[in-house]
Amino acid sequence: MTGGLVAGIGVGVALLIGIGLVLFARHRRQTHSRCALVDELDARLAERLPTGTASHLEQSPTVRHIAVVDSETETPLVVPIVRVDLETTDAPGMKLVLEYVAAVLEAIHPVLDGREERVDHYDVEFTFGPDGLFVEGECRRVSVAPELAARLLEQERYGAFELWRAVKDADRSDDTPTTLWGHCRRGRSR
Repeated sequence: MTGGLVAGIGVGVALLIGIGLVLFARHRRQTHSRCALVDELDARLAERLPTGTASHLEQSPTVRHIAVVDSETETPLVVPIVRVDLETTDAPGMKLVLEYVAAVLEAIHPVLDGREERVDHYDVEFTFGPDGLFVEGECRRVSVAPELAARLLEQERYGAFELWRAVKDADRSDDTPTTLWGHCRRGRSR
């Protein structure tokens, strides 16, 4: 009787270890996949939004984090968060902001769409203002639903101005994650 109990416990422990190894392997595979995706998106952003003269950018926009909203399915629902650090002391105008948002979406949406990632929405964060030892600059975001990002690529006459109008209209609705000029969410970077 004791031998059967010990064998049963041994099988239970082996089963738990097996489940743990499968979950660990799945997590590592997803983490590796996310890191490769972030690297690819950063490369596209650097190519499409370079720094230089006539630019408010000290560095190209970067993917700060890819947040997972729903990880219960095989293909999780994600929110790519891109950071645009502006070298301005004051808040930028909406025209400039939406031109950057449009450029960011044109750079990263095709990659995510091609990989068949399920995107809940895109967050494009803007930092600006004085930043130093005793003063922290400001951070604002524009959140865009994937349908609006797709329009930029699919419709020839759909640009930053049309995107601004669509985001502004959608911001009034509680049924969408779209936000025109909200405060940045606190979270980890990368």
